[in-house]
Amino acid sequence: MKIQHLVLDDDVHKALKARKKKVGVTVKEIGNSALRAALSIPTKEELIIEKLVETGKVTRDDYAQAVSTAEAHVRAAQRKAIEAFRPTPGSKTVAVGSWAVSEVFRSEDDSFGVYEHRARDGKKVSPPMHYHVESHVWAVVVRGKVLARTETEERILDVHDWTYYPPGVAHCSVPLTQNAWVVGIVSPPERFDPGECSDPRGKTTPRRRRSKNGV
Repeated sequence: MKIQHLVLDDDVHKALKARKKKVGVTVKEIGNSALRAALSIPTKEELIIEKLVETGKVTRDDYAQAVSTAEAHVRAAQRKAIEAFRPTPGSKTVAVGSWAVSEVFRSEDDSFGVYEHRARDGKKVSPPMHYHVESHVWAVVVRGKVLARTETEERILDVHDWTYYPPGVAHCSVPLTQNAWVVGIVSPPERFDPGECSDPRGKTTPRRRRSKNGV
């Protein structure tokens, strides 16, 4: 079992040491008591479930089934969305929404790729919300303005603003100006192999890396 330690801010650590001297309780005991108290606070989802169950119209099993069904619909929609980003054979550029997306570089060991998004019209059409199964995505705005979206927030990005999406986080972006230009790094580069699992919570096929000689 891997032991992980909680790193405290200096002021908190000093306060805990001072409290230890006053009450004779170890820092560990004080910390565990505080964390247990924090863990006892119900989440918003837990409170919603409690209120629904109290009405007598929904059981916990009903709620769990509804969540499972919704997740299945989301996964199906995202599998369909990712198809929109599949380039035509022999091409490294694809038009998605108001973006023209191109792969401009891929490392020899297949560890990362560099992509650019350029606004292709002024219609501000959003591409489908999508996620990457195992890829990390960093993007920076080189020119213009961009609306960056996830399932939980929206941000307007200006020149030199950047964003990061870890694996499994659904996202999309919209060019707000006709000169919008975004450069992104995807590591490892996205792939569309047959049988690839597009659900980050499912089992994925291990990616085979290319050696420097291309094998």
